[in-house]
Amino acid sequence: MPISREVNDWQGQRLYIAPDNPAGRHLALVLQQRGAVVLGMVDNLKQRPDICNHASQSKPYDAVLIAVSDFQQKIAEGMLQNGFVANQIWCCNSLQPLQFVPFQTGSVLKKLGVILHEYFASVLDLLPKGPVVYYAEKYVDSNVLVAFDAHCRLHKNVYLVVKDAQRCFHPAQIDQAWQVRWMLQRAKVLVLDHESTDPVLNRVRTQAKVVQLWHGLPFKHLAGNKHFPHILDEAFASSSSWFNQQIFPGMFKARHYLDFGYPRNDALLQVPAHRCWHNSLPEQQLQQIRAGKKLIVFMPTYRDNGQNEHPIDWAELQQFLQQHDAVFVMKTHPFLAPFEKLRQHDGCNRIFHYPGRFNVYPWLADADLLITDYSSVAFDFLLCNKPVLHFMYDIEQYAKVRGQFAIAKEDFIAGSTAETFAQLLEQMALDLTSDRFAAKRQALQQKFSMVNTLCCPTLIAYLQQLKQQP
Repeated sequence: MPISREVNDWQGQRLYIAPDNPAGRHLALVLQQRGAVVLGMVDNLKQRPDICNHASQSKPYDAVLIAVSDFQQKIAEGMLQNGFVANQIWCCNSLQPLQFVPFQTGSVLKKLGVILHEYFASVLDLLPKGPVVYYAEKYVDSNVLVAFDAHCRLHKNVYLVVKDAQRCFHPAQIDQAWQVRWMLQRAKVLVLDHESTDPVLNRVRTQAKVVQLWHGLPFKHLAGNKHFPHILDEAFASSSSWFNQQIFPGMFKARHYLDFGYPRNDALLQVPAHRCWHNSLPEQQLQQIRAGKKLIVFMPTYRDNGQNEHPIDWAELQQFLQQHDAVFVMKTHPFLAPFEKLRQHDGCNRIFHYPGRFNVYPWLADADLLITDYSSVAFDFLLCNKPVLHFMYDIEQYAKVRGQFAIAKEDFIAGSTAETFAQLLEQMALDLTSDRFAAKRQALQQKFSMVNTLCCPTLIAYLQQLKQQP
């Protein structure tokens, strides 16, 4: 077997490609164009009919190729846990030209380290369990952050641990590697809002009472955790009893599905002084840029196909905002807005870009109009009882990439729609002067039995109850 292979070496070979992301799909397309037989995608975290999560789901294949990524090692290790064979896994290590090397399972010393780690972990398993631990990786999303902040103010023995933290998200966070491991192993109740293949988390997850908060009510289909055999969480929380009955059980495994609401949504029901401002730009900055003007917040979702440029004429939008005495705050995905300060758009003093890894909900609560597309924020904003505008300029292409939607389009849209920039301006003008869809918003809230009260008090009481159980 050669030390490395180039793209033409895969001609006629039966291949699976990992992961199911823009890099993986682009690699699959290139290989198909060069004569390879691409059987499908492999992904440890996603679930669709055309995605393999386990080797038992695969057709006979010659190799699995992993696209260029910082997480190739973790992706490969997850595939090994799911039955794929190490000597059939190859990693793309160069794009110009495309080049692939065999996945290396590690030296004898590394394997010895794995054995010692397993022994150490089995000892840590014996530690007494007690705390409520909120867990995040690299970045603390708003549901975990807001819930922890409220919880630690009321009770002791409550911790926020952040593995591989990018920065400080809360003054009380624990992010030293050994402390993170120690607190995870001692957790009696574990609170998270994401899925992960991290082996330590997966080990702890079978021992603690896990409460999954997730990100929100979906319009698009989610992979969830149904395909992970070791997972059965204590509870899954959301803001809708209808989704808890009809949608989430098909995506996530839990003993109980609870309609508590979402911690991040508490800001939408609170006056500014009561909102959680951790990892959010300060209220003073909001008031400074707003200064009595109407506030429009634009929150588009991330495009898996990499097409994240929006068809907006910024100069024309600036003129529109001047005419309607409004300001425009755009909050995009953390991948697309990694900066940490509010940025004014070049040449546009009424258009601002909000940092992607900061919580925008304390600002969203004061918005006069929300513009989004396929994001769950549209459901959250129903609590504000204000207009929502859906800018769906690429819905057909988006549907092809993301696959089926979780619910019908008419059960998601509770406001105006636009497919072109001209339509966007037209609908914005109408939404800023009249509320045309109040009845539709109310109907959706009733249909989905959505929670319209504060989440944190109910959630915290439940977590404390779990903590007291044997």
